[in-house]
Amino acid sequence: MFTDNPPLQEQKILFNNKEVCFKIQRDDLIDPLVSGNKLRKLQGWYQKALKLEALKKTWVTFGGAFSNHIIATAAFCNKYRINCIGVIRGDEEFDNHYIKECRKLGMELEFVSRSEFRSKEELYERYKQKGYFVIPEGGRGFAGMLGFEELINSWEIEPEFVVHASATATTACGLKKALINRGWNTVVVAVLVLKNLEEQKAATLEFLGIDGGIEFLDGYHMGGYAKTPSIFLEFFKNIESEISFPIDPVYVGKALFALLSEDRFNQKNTVFLHTGGQLGRFSDRFIKALY
Repeated sequence: MFTDNPPLQEQKILFNNKEVCFKIQRDDLIDPLVSGNKLRKLQGWYQKALKLEALKKTWVTFGGAFSNHIIATAAFCNKYRINCIGVIRGDEEFDNHYIKECRKLGMELEFVSRSEFRSKEELYERYKQKGYFVIPEGGRGFAGMLGFEELINSWEIEPEFVVHASATATTACGLKKALINRGWNTVVVAVLVLKNLEEQKAATLEFLGIDGGIEFLDGYHMGGYAKTPSIFLEFFKNIESEISFPIDPVYVGKALFALLSEDRFNQKNTVFLHTGGQLGRFSDRFIKALY
């Protein structure tokens, strides 16, 4: 499915007059729209759909108007000729570059009020009752963890840390489970990109049955989801000339800021997982703020 795992790459970045060394997993290279953790989660849901003989059903998933998961699902379903619906938070009938691309890819869009969207379990159940194959917001769930096994098994080194951007903890849990299965003691460092620490901690209990095993780094969300304060914008402007890979302001940029800011990650057996999601670079709001 899609391409093989990109290999780990050596990376050196000059930051605050010091050279930071680590390895990077360039999952953004897998596919322009279905990249990084979005693809790995959807691969797990595809496996579940196969098992349930649900590939001929319409898939339904959920997210905001700038959701990387929504557009990844649209592209994934387009590739495998699966009918799909994206349920979008907010009944304003958005028309941004994400929404336009989803429609081009054949995804049907339904807009619901924010109050409806907050009652997620009720929303999911409503679509299940209609006979759809339901994927929760962000690809969250046990199925969403399955695709990370292949990634971990492709690595020839045992990292001390794996650092990545985290919104739901599904990626963190999938990584940790795969690392445990391989017998490695690697610390998964989930850099929070929004203010939902307790929710993400609860996910580790739900998916792994343990309280701990994942370090949630809560000081780099920059005030909340998609927030770009001046300190972060300055970092973003300066770091782009120092790196050879693209970053976005919502996910990967914040995780990279965390990695470079903390001395303990300055070592060759730290792995930075690039989770893709580059469309966030092209939002009007971010472009105006940056330039």
